Amino acid sequence: MSIKLFATDLDGTLLNKNGEISPANKQAIKEMAKEGIIPTIATGRMYEASRRFAEQLELDVPIITYNGALIKSVSGKVYFEGFLPPKIVSEIYDYCKEMKYYFQTYQDDKLYYEAYTDKTKGYEEGINIKGCAIGEKVYELVDRIPKILVITTSNEESDEVARLFNEKFSGQAHAAKSQFNYVEIMAPNISKASGLHHLAEKLGLGIDEVMAIGDANNDVPMLKVAGFSAVMGSAKDDVKACGDVVVGDCEHDGVAEAIYKYVLKKDI
Repeated sequence: MSIKLFATDLDGTLLNKNGEISPANKQAIKEMAKEGIIPTIATGRMYEASRRFAEQLELDVPIITYNGALIKSVSGKVYFEGFLPPKIVSEIYDYCKEMKYYFQTYQDDKLYYEAYTDKTKGYEEGINIKGCAIGEKVYELVDRIPKILVITTSNEESDEVARLFNEKFSGQAHAAKSQFNYVEIMAPNISKASGLHHLAEKLGLGIDEVMAIGDANNDVPMLKVAGFSAVMGSAKDDVKACGDVVVGDCEHDGVAEAIYKYVLKKDI
C-alpha cells in the first residue's frame, strides 16, 4: 500500500471538541506533506468554514466541502462543482415546509435560512459563520445549491428524517446524517466518496492510493471506497465496521496516530 493522498474529516476527527487542530495532528500532517503525500480535508461544512483549517496547516491543499459538492484549494482553484437540480431543490424546500423541518441552504458559499432560531444560533456559533435570514425569499434560491441542511433535535429524529428523504427523493437526491442533529441533502451522485474520486483523478492518482479517516455516517462512503481507511475510536460500531483500522478519538490525536502508524510507518 502506497498512500499518496490522505483525506480527513473535520468535526469529530481532525478537530477536537474545542473545534481546534491539536499540535500533534498538525505536526503529523506537516511531516506527511514533507514526504510528498497530499493532505486534504473532506467535510460536510461549507468552503468558507473549512478553509481556515487548511490555512492553519500552512498548505495550499484542495478541500472537499459540502460532502463532495465543491472541491476547491485554499488559493481558490476549483477542482469540481456539483449541484442539486433546481427543480429538486424547490421540491425539497416544499417538503421541509410541509413537514415543518428547519432547513438551511447554501448558494455561492453563503448561508441562508428563512428565520433565525435557536438551531441557527447553535450552527453559526459552531462553525463561526454568519448567515442571512431572508424570509420567504429563501424558497427562490434554487440555482447552484450544493447542499441543503436539515437540523433536528436528536439522533433518532435525524435517522428518521434521512430515511424519509431518501425514500421520497430516491434517485433525485441523497440524505446523510453527519452530526447527531444534522441531515445533509446533496445530489444523488455526490458524497465524500465521489469527492475522493474526482480529486484523485485530477491529481492523476488511483483510488487505491488514497487513505481516508472519519467518524460519522457521512464519512462511510469515503471510508468504503478509499484504498485504506481508519475510523475514530468514538465512532458508532456500524461506522467502525466500514474501516480497515480503528484509531484513538479526536481528543487523543487519532489522526496523528493514523498518519504515523499507517502512512509514515513510524513508531509513536
